[in-house]
Order: sequence, then structure tokens, then C-alpha cells
Amino acid sequence: MLVLTRRKDESLMIGDDIVVTILGIEGDKVKIGIAAPQEIPILREEVYQAVVAQNKIKERLEQGPEPEAFKELRRMLSEAEPPPDAKTEEQKSE
Repeated sequence: MLVLTRRKDESLMIGDDIVVTILGIEGDKVKIGIAAPQEIPILREEVYQAVVAQNKIKERLEQGPEPEAFKELRRMLSEAEPPPDAKTEEQKSE
């Protein structure tokens, strides 16, 4: 892992096409801006992990409804934590 120090309004380059800029620092939070080509997906890590899990579920369901596969899916879903900004159905209706 490369570790760099940057101040507000300073940037770093990733390759020729991606610019990461520090927009602000408030306490222990850093606000960053990322300029990248549209075809490059940029996701928070927890969202990326959820996408990976969904893709695994999709692959397993495409293999056919086997009882063992469903047991594994139930285990994966029960262990998965909802994203921090996810709302329950009750919260959405309020």
C-alpha cells in the first residue's frame, strides 16, 4: 500500500486518467473528489462487497435450485450486514 500525505485542495494522479483531490478535512473525516473516465466504476468498499455478494448469489441461482446451494445462500445473507445508510421498510414508509 502506498501512503501519501495531502492537504486540502491537493491532488494525486492514478495513471493518466484518474485524479483524486482532497476537498476538505473535518475531524476524522476526509472529503475526496475523484475525476475518472465514466467507464471506470467508483464504489465505496462496502457497496463493492455487496455487489460481489450479489454476483455470487446470481451465479449460484443460475446453476439451478439445489438444496445445498440454498443453504449456503441463506448463510451468506444472514451474515451480511446492511449498508450503514440502508433503511428498513418501516423507516421508508415514514
